[in-house]
Amino acid sequence: MSGVIVLMEEERRSGLRMAALVVTIAAAVGMTLRSGSGTGSRTVYAQGEYVETIQGAGSPFTEVADRVTPCVVGVSNRANSYSIISGTTQLIEQSTGSGVVITTQGHVVTNYHVVEGANDLQILWKGQYLSAELVGADEMTDLAVLRVTEDVALPAVRMGNPEEVRAGDWAIVIGNPLGMQLADTVTVGVISAVNRELDDTTIVKMIQTDAAINSGNSGGGMFNTNGELIGIPSLKFSASGRSGIASIEGIAMAIPMDVVQPVVSSIIQYGKVTRPKIGISVMTIRGSDELKRGEIPSGVLVSAITEGSPAEAAGIHSGDIITRVDGQRVTMHTDLMNVIAMKQAGEEVRLTVYRIPGLESLTIQDSIPEGEEIEVAVRLELPAQRT
Repeated sequence: MSGVIVLMEEERRSGLRMAALVVTIAAAVGMTLRSGSGTGSRTVYAQGEYVETIQGAGSPFTEVADRVTPCVVGVSNRANSYSIISGTTQLIEQSTGSGVVITTQGHVVTNYHVVEGANDLQILWKGQYLSAELVGADEMTDLAVLRVTEDVALPAVRMGNPEEVRAGDWAIVIGNPLGMQLADTVTVGVISAVNRELDDTTIVKMIQTDAAINSGNSGGGMFNTNGELIGIPSLKFSASGRSGIASIEGIAMAIPMDVVQPVVSSIIQYGKVTRPKIGISVMTIRGSDELKRGEIPSGVLVSAITEGSPAEAAGIHSGDIITRVDGQRVTMHTDLMNVIAMKQAGEEVRLTVYRIPGLESLTIQDSIPEGEEIEVAVRLELPAQRT
């Protein structure tokens, strides 16, 4: 009997030695051991100790993404393609992009360049393709409106106040970068700048952001932390301009809502955007903020007048510098063009022009004579219809 007891004691000691050996090996290879009772526990790794994890620190963007992602869709642009092999014409997807549902009637805003040249359009929503029709498009602002033709209830976003968008605000971008495979991608950055003027061919002053925007994000949504739509991603800059091989990170552009809202409303109501004309060619001129003798003020330089136009009838001259529109100071040509774009034919626009005698013939050696400030009222007209 005593021999049995001695044998059992040896087995117990052997077992303890084995257990100690296992613990030693586990510590050496980095196995995590948790010890202690009560609310806190320590995580031991080798001979180091980690700090306590933070409880309850959530992302400020999660709820926004949860709420508005169902309002962001994919847009498939399909065009007719003739197959020599089969001798038939088939619809082939030629490009994809993103869109945002803006009405409960199924209207979707996207970029013009996403739907350009399409023979057929489809919307990708929650993994299913839905038929859609083009309601209207506006190449000048790179905007288009589609409408889902199937009986499906789509949730719609709320539009944000463009006057509340500031540099430094959060920018939450949702879309389909690089195609449908990466649908519903969420990227976050800040508003880097507002009112970015890109060139003299567009009426749009853009929102600049450092949130990641790539091919396929075009037409998607840029949201604030309230989940309101504040912009439509449109461009990503590269080393060779707006497109190219060498990409520049952290500089992308979105169309602001003060441009989107009137264009979308006009397309939904009339199927197109019809802008009244004033009949001038303009360019931004950089100068003094104040009207001072010997200085040229910042504003919108009238470089040419269309014969028989409302501007000519109102007495505007080539070389005039427009400094105010309807009483508001303007420093860029897009300021003027945006005001006119939101006017109706027959309405008047009040211009304050600064006229410097002989401005167009002055050389760099000439002193700048004192100018005259003139108030001009121009009645806008629709452009003549082509026959």
